[in-house]
Amino acid sequence: MIRALVSIGLLQFLSMLLLLVRTKIVALFLGPEGVGVIASLDRVTAVVAQTLSLSLPFAAVRFLPAAERRSPDEAEALYRAMRNVSVAMIVLATISCVAVTAISPQIWGSALVPYRGALLLAFSALPVVGLVPFLTNAFASTRGHLASMRFTVSNSLAFVFAAVAAAAGFGVAGFYGTYAVLGTALVLAGMAKLHVPGAGRGRHLFSFAKRFRMPREVWRFAIWLFPLTFAAPYAAWFVQYSVLSLYGAGSAGILQGAIGISLAVRTLLGAAHPIFLTPNVNRQADTAERMAWTNEFQRHTVIIFIAFLPPVLLFSDIELAILYAPAFIAAAPFVALFVATEVITLLSGSYQSLLLAENRFRFHVGQNIAAQVILAAIAALAIPRLGLAGAGLATLAAPIFLFGSTLWYLRRQFGVRPSPEASHMGWLTLGILLVCGLVGSLFTGMTIARLALRAAVCVVVWVAAFLVMPAEDRGRVRRTLADARTRGMALLSRRGHLT
Repeated sequence: MIRALVSIGLLQFLSMLLLLVRTKIVALFLGPEGVGVIASLDRVTAVVAQTLSLSLPFAAVRFLPAAERRSPDEAEALYRAMRNVSVAMIVLATISCVAVTAISPQIWGSALVPYRGALLLAFSALPVVGLVPFLTNAFASTRGHLASMRFTVSNSLAFVFAAVAAAAGFGVAGFYGTYAVLGTALVLAGMAKLHVPGAGRGRHLFSFAKRFRMPREVWRFAIWLFPLTFAAPYAAWFVQYSVLSLYGAGSAGILQGAIGISLAVRTLLGAAHPIFLTPNVNRQADTAERMAWTNEFQRHTVIIFIAFLPPVLLFSDIELAILYAPAFIAAAPFVALFVATEVITLLSGSYQSLLLAENRFRFHVGQNIAAQVILAAIAALAIPRLGLAGAGLATLAAPIFLFGSTLWYLRRQFGVRPSPEASHMGWLTLGILLVCGLVGSLFTGMTIARLALRAAVCVVVWVAAFLVMPAEDRGRVRRTLADARTRGMALLSRRGHLT
């Protein structure tokens, strides 16, 4: 498992580097205002794209692995039906949103009216925004996690070219126009790659309706999760738009700087959840086996968290200067709140996958809607009073609620709970978030004394975490380091022979 996680992580790291290039270009040439506008427009398109996705990206990793196990032809037929429904919904939404924006842009919020041209082009990229997650998960479910990650890297590369267009003088509008063109080409190529030559012969004899016929359980899954496809992106939009309308595009850009660090964490450390965890959980036979598999996944994941989180949290000001520009260092005091949000979301998401595997849609939907209501309510109260800190506290409240309610439900309904070792590793992660988050937020600055202090804290946290983690996990760390050392020595030896 650790090798699969590492291979996913390496490809995700490449994807993250490409996104870093995109972010850096946009930050340098468009400044905090441009970053804030792009972030706000992204939230608007996400509300539409995710609402009309009918949760089919999640359905892909929920149903395609089992269909693939039973019969490749069954998986191919199910993929085609899901794809056709997704394309139909997103194309109709694109036409409607472009028309609405051209006629009455104030519908999307008065603060976005000055950016109507860019919003039109953002909506023209809606098919890409809506279909890339579905195709990514379809690759993971039918072609494996490496194929899925290669598709992800290609999408990140399209973003880089879009950023270059923005820097070349075309601005925010050029960013979205370029991504619409390149992203569409990528989506078409992905669909062609997922097509199995010779599969579905005679399908042209099917009626038009049969091309969109998905199994009843898939429709049931989509209908149950439909409220979440709106609630989650709407809550995120509400936070971003509140900052934009109350404090302006510059503050919205600073907010996006803090969020951007947390998104980098999720991009790098959370890639394995949808394309490795979820398909494998759905391949297990019963709840006990699923919980055992999830506990092992969680323990392996936390080892990676321990390696990466301390430097991310302790040196957020340097990361903001590198990832964006020096003007974004003002976001450093808030980074820990958003990173904690993503990490706790990942910890919670490992166990939430069991709810979907057991078809407990009613509880899953109810708890997630409650979480988004909590987020929006805290945001409405805290952002006008606390500014960006209020936005961070609001977003952090949702995953804390989800984590607690998920573990409570699994114990009450199925009698399963995280293993003592997995719980130990989870609490260790929370301790790292607290210690490193506080030090990184309170001791920002580029002076030698402060940099040395944070470096010392980083080393101490690493050593302490290694000493207090369960013995089996310490053994995993030792074996991984020994294996890396052996591979490194072998590589150096081969290079020495070549020279």
